[in-house]
Amino acid sequence: MKPIFLKDILDPKQNNFTLLRLLAALAVVVSHAVFLKSGNKADEIFAGSSVYVLGDHAVNVFFVLSGLTVAASLDRSKDIVSFVIARMLRIFPALIVCTGLLVLLGIAIADCSALEYLADTRVITYVLKTLSLSTGAAELPGVFANNPYPSVVNASLWTLKYEVMCYLVLALLSAVGLLEKRRVSLLLPAIGIAASAFLLYRFGDQADWSQHLVRFWLCFSFGVGLFVFRDHVRISILPALLLAALTWMVLGTAAERVVSPIATGYAALLLGRVPLGRLRTFSNNNDVSYGVYIFGWPVSQLLIHLYPPLNLWALNGLSIILASALAYLSWHWIERPSLRARDGFVRWCRAFVAFCTSDPPRPPAETPHPATSDTERVARN
Repeated sequence: MKPIFLKDILDPKQNNFTLLRLLAALAVVVSHAVFLKSGNKADEIFAGSSVYVLGDHAVNVFFVLSGLTVAASLDRSKDIVSFVIARMLRIFPALIVCTGLLVLLGIAIADCSALEYLADTRVITYVLKTLSLSTGAAELPGVFANNPYPSVVNASLWTLKYEVMCYLVLALLSAVGLLEKRRVSLLLPAIGIAASAFLLYRFGDQADWSQHLVRFWLCFSFGVGLFVFRDHVRISILPALLLAALTWMVLGTAAERVVSPIATGYAALLLGRVPLGRLRTFSNNNDVSYGVYIFGWPVSQLLIHLYPPLNLWALNGLSIILASALAYLSWHWIERPSLRARDGFVRWCRAFVAFCTSDPPRPPAETPHPATSDTERVARN
């Protein structure tokens, strides 16, 4: 049988990466719904048996696939400016709409009057903190206050700042010429070793922003490396099985922090080559993974708020259905139109920058009058 390399399936028509991102987003929704129902994070799936809970594994896969597909997007982009604008259009339009909808929802469900709600400074604080990506734990006054996991409106958004950081670092590496194969072959292993050493050293500590950043960059840069060396990355079941066995051996230890993202990332490549016919086509035409990710948490919180006795199976099923429906609308009404407007937006930004940096027009210099002699002055008088 002819060996299959990553380069052979990079065309979206030849892979299931869009569908796998959706499955990862749905796994996050399920993982979150479990502890939102109980209010205890220790109830999340895989908690206690793995370093990463189900949602963490899913996000790791998401970042590996993001590194792969975003590096491909950078390779296709005309320049760095076009790439960065495309990335921002992928993140912020849907996020702005999601944030606005949640603020409006608060008027209807907050445990205070609409006037008190709108007058509360936490509303504008929520908008600013959310859209600046500074936190996913911002609160709206009186919203979900009585839920088992109270007040947190949309904690899933906490990973977005790390995703944007990865985009910007990738753009910077490209701008300074460090994404050439010869340089990447030295750079990425060095980054991987340093990141792995850091995660192993900090194992057991309370995870902070530095650990999150290193973890996500490790996943993302693995995806970038897969793209750069796509001609040499062979996709077969044997490496996947070996990585799965290694993950099993280090399960729950510090080494899992490094091995698991590599294993699940490579498994995504293997699953990405499975022929799925119309399902692949449908998922490629409806890229709803991002929408599911940003709408999933508030949908689950809202369901728990409206009907607390809802059992876990019903909560998960309804969360998946409603988040997917909102994501479908978001993709067709917001995300895809925003991405299609990239070229026009790039031209507008460049025109605006050129206008701001160009020198203002100077008034024409006045022609100096010839000197007037004393005889002429006397004659005029």
